[in-house]
Amino acid sequence: MASPARSTSRTIPAAEGIVAHGDGDPRPQQVDLRDTGGAAAEGAFHETGPAARCLPSVIRRHVLAAVDAGVAAGDDDAARAALGRVDWILRGRARRRFEQALIDAALATGVIVLDAPAGARHVLRAAALIIRGRRDVDLADRDQVARVYEAAVVGAPIRVPIASIAAALLTLTMVTAVATAAVFVVTHGPPGAHTRPAPPEPVGAYRDGGAPRRDPAIEQVLAIDLTHLVVASDGDTGSPQIGGELPRLARALRDHPAFAAYGKGLATAWRAMIDSLERRALLTEADPAYSKATSDLLARIHVVTDQLAGAGLAYFLDPEVFTEHSRRHAGIFTYRVEQVAFVRAARVRVRVLSLRRLDQLNVSLALLGMKPEQLRDPVVLLDQIEDHVRTQVLPVLAGGPYQVGDDAWNSSADGRAVAALAGEAIRRELVIALGVDVTSIERATARCDQLITGSVRRHEAQHELDQQRALPYPRALAACAGPLRGDDGHASPFAVRARTELSAYLSQIASDMWLPELALWNLARHAFRRTSGTSAEAYVAVVVLEGLARQLHVASPGPAFHDGAIDRDRLRGLVAPLAARTTTELRSAAAALWTELFGRKLVRMVDDERANPAGTPR
Repeated sequence: MASPARSTSRTIPAAEGIVAHGDGDPRPQQVDLRDTGGAAAEGAFHETGPAARCLPSVIRRHVLAAVDAGVAAGDDDAARAALGRVDWILRGRARRRFEQALIDAALATGVIVLDAPAGARHVLRAAALIIRGRRDVDLADRDQVARVYEAAVVGAPIRVPIASIAAALLTLTMVTAVATAAVFVVTHGPPGAHTRPAPPEPVGAYRDGGAPRRDPAIEQVLAIDLTHLVVASDGDTGSPQIGGELPRLARALRDHPAFAAYGKGLATAWRAMIDSLERRALLTEADPAYSKATSDLLARIHVVTDQLAGAGLAYFLDPEVFTEHSRRHAGIFTYRVEQVAFVRAARVRVRVLSLRRLDQLNVSLALLGMKPEQLRDPVVLLDQIEDHVRTQVLPVLAGGPYQVGDDAWNSSADGRAVAALAGEAIRRELVIALGVDVTSIERATARCDQLITGSVRRHEAQHELDQQRALPYPRALAACAGPLRGDDGHASPFAVRARTELSAYLSQIASDMWLPELALWNLARHAFRRTSGTSAEAYVAVVVLEGLARQLHVASPGPAFHDGAIDRDRLRGLVAPLAARTTTELRSAAAALWTELFGRKLVRMVDDERANPAGTPR
């Protein structure tokens, strides 16, 4: 997730419950409630549909055939391209099996960087032997690996989409039962959480890029009417709003004609979401069904978003469940999709949505973008980006410092010196990036909005890529953030989050042609701030700053993390030389550090100009 200071906190007003926030209402004081959004939990990718029932041998055969294509080309990306032609139901599992085998092979062979064809062939052959279970081979011995690999027969992959056909037959067989069950769920409530179905095929801007179509009636419902319903659902069980206002509002929205105009899929999903919200409001946290009712609501909100996109409509719903004063609240944030853009990493294309807030709830996210696992698309949040530009970037352009620490640090001599260095480095970039636009505040503001939106877009797209493959856990990060797995064998959400943010930040810096210093200093702020709890981003900042210094041959004053704490004085010794480096030097060092930490060559993110000629929201 991206934020002005790259925080992933949910910013929640200290007032009780959720209320509508009008133009004249003062916002209460805000507090931070942290979560693990954006980080994919280790082992969280599970197929729940027909792919989970496919014979493993079918997936194995596809992976081995793809590896063979990679060996022939001397390029692991050729293997990934071959997997892109696999039956769509099997594709995700096949890709994950390939990536995990490739990591295991790189570690076993000692070949970490696959930029040479000979090294790539050796690692790919070793990956094939790992998949085949050949434990009798010394994978570090190139000659032995080559002999054993060449002696094996690689079967041609099955091109008939057996899994898809099976899924279609299964769907056809079950359709009547599903329809009956749907009626029961809407009328009586589910015995368990709703399983989110596959989304409709993308159409219009969601397929080609651009601005999706808007509907004034739907926009009115999402901006005003749904806000009132969410507020009414947030009362105490037995309160007048739950007993009277909530049912009235739910009846008015349940079969709203604005959604029925776009077909049964959207109308049914909308009705199911309203019913689920009403059911959950009648429960307390002590009720045995409360947890399942919450999960059911979250899933149904996502289905509405899928159906809106399937109709080509410019709207997006994001459920936010948070705890305040020991009480859990469920909010539904609604957005207008201003722009659908695509980002490319070699042959992989990632869709990213640019959103603008519609609802009037008094809850805000201190984020510039996000990609939690449950969201199908990474998103950038335009309102927050514009606020970030106006409150933090433009003052630097005007000659101000860039504050990097907490209030006490910022007022110190050291803090002022670092802020001045940061401001000078960022300003140098901005002047070059803005060109003649620097002479106009309006043009400079618009251009900064565009550049930072593009940078955040690439950060969130990297999260999407990383959620589809297995990333190693770097030792340098483990030294700060702790082990990946606890004593119980389960992955630590904190460590997983740190790993994904480390990848995304380095990718963002390496991929940003205009403002890599701004991306770096946004991250560095976390390490210079003293807070009640050290964030994952703070440890990421330490690893990145020390790693970039090492790549650029900057002398180290000693480990910045020692004795269980971050040493700001030692970090201060690194940032001055980094601030003096050129954009090209910084980007190259970030790409090299990503490769060093994750054991494969970084593929830089670029905007897909065919879908978004400007590379930024239009």
